[in-house]
Amino acid sequence: MSNDIKILDDLWLVIQEKSLSEDKSSYTKTMLEKDTNTLARKMGEEAIETIVAALGQSKTDVINESADLLYHWLLLIKKLGISPDEVYQELSKRRGSS
Repeated sequence: MSNDIKILDDLWLVIQEKSLSEDKSSYTKTMLEKDTNTLARKMGEEAIETIVAALGQSKTDVINESADLLYHWLLLIKKLGISPDEVYQELSKRRGSS
């Protein structure tokens, strides 16, 4: 495994920056201006696309859809005022508990 493990943190920083941007052409900014229901539905759509790709057993499609899913998850938690660190902390608490 390479340094790519921190890519979610890097993407989170980009999302933070884009949220403050005045760039109306930014997909990130546009999505963050939508209501929570719209963002949640978009994340659900990406989850379904990931499942469909997995059922089709297409590794490339699963990778692509997983990337979309993680990106939209970050958008949703940003909208809700949750940081990835809060989710990471919860995962750490669960580690070894099952």
